[in-house]
Amino acid sequence: MKIIKYLFLLSGLAVLPFYSSAADFPNENITYASNIKTVQLYKQGFEMSAPIFQLNSTEGLDLGFDDLDDGSKAYKYTIRHCESDWTTSVDLKPSEYISGYTEENIRDFHYSVNTMVKYVHYSASLPTPDMRPRISGNYLLIVYTGESSEPVFTRRFMVTEVSPVSIEASVQQGSNNGDQLSKQQIDFIVRLNGFRVMDIGRELVVVVQQDDRWDNALRNIQPRFVRGEELDYRYDGNNVFNGGSPYRNFDIKSLTYQTDRIDKIYYDTLNQVLLLEDKPRTYKNYVYEKDINGRFLIKNEVNATNFNIESDYALVHFILPFPVQFTDGDFYLMGALTNWRMDGNSRLQFNVKSRRYEISIFLKQGYYNYIYVLQRKGKTTGDESLVEGSHWETPHIYTIYVYYRSGGIHTDQLIAVQDINSIQQN
Repeated sequence: MKIIKYLFLLSGLAVLPFYSSAADFPNENITYASNIKTVQLYKQGFEMSAPIFQLNSTEGLDLGFDDLDDGSKAYKYTIRHCESDWTTSVDLKPSEYISGYTEENIRDFHYSVNTMVKYVHYSASLPTPDMRPRISGNYLLIVYTGESSEPVFTRRFMVTEVSPVSIEASVQQGSNNGDQLSKQQIDFIVRLNGFRVMDIGRELVVVVQQDDRWDNALRNIQPRFVRGEELDYRYDGNNVFNGGSPYRNFDIKSLTYQTDRIDKIYYDTLNQVLLLEDKPRTYKNYVYEKDINGRFLIKNEVNATNFNIESDYALVHFILPFPVQFTDGDFYLMGALTNWRMDGNSRLQFNVKSRRYEISIFLKQGYYNYIYVLQRKGKTTGDESLVEGSHWETPHIYTIYVYYRSGGIHTDQLIAVQDINSIQQN
């Protein structure tokens, strides 16, 4: 039996949404095909970076993914322009945001070597001379084999443009009563530096993102003060995020010896990795731990030179003890390993007999970060504080995006981006 057929039978590993047309599928990081694993999209040369590059520059993105089906396939991709809130830019034709062809082939592929699970690794660099973004802003990468209306996966990326606008930012303790020990407040100033804006409330959109999460991003933030060309967003008690705790981690760069977070490694039709139980950290004191901000790094430490094709796969089992099943929402595994999404593929299941939440995910060898979040009924954001606790000292990377839309432009263009590391402020 093919490995992918086996995976499809495993509960929770192939909960795939279905959309009937291009207009239906959302502009989010979704893997639709159960045979596609380990999708990576990052700035060229920086595996731990977000997928952002500058328009009309030598910068670009590296794309990589694995297909666990037999044989190679003719994968293609296109891109879709999106607004600051990630809705589709309906007022734009593809020719208005794509320079060159509207479709590109993915030609680079290699078969796995010395792995129990056989796969084909595909890679590409974008943009290409034949297909480039014409304007800045948010984009969705759509990868498919037949028609773009039936993607195998989609991934968000951003394109910035050169502008005089600058951002000065810092991360502080929450200023509201009750927030000082648990939340992080993002204080920042946007300086226009000659960039002409007629109506700040209508023409500018500011978004703040914590790590690579979009579920809890702050949108449409308004300045508290405007002094000439200086927009002041400091000392605003609404610009806050849960501090959470450092991301949990596990190391499966080797499947022959156990690292400190692994209880057992064994083989049963597949490589199996049983992690140690993850104890709730709700009331634990803050302890600094170095992490990689929820991302993962693919690596095989045992006689491998090309990690992309010499790293094997394993079914990794997560266990979160909990006295009773939570009835006001669901727990999810959050991080790059689950595409930063709360869906059927990342939702934990409660085991009544053992009184614990469980989930199993098929992952490639490497080093992984993750946390547990609760999505309460009727909410779209994940709350990590119930399981992970929340501390203002926790390290995070915050990204501030400034979008601009004038009367003559029919879309949100990305005119400034600034990263700020909270640990540098503590």
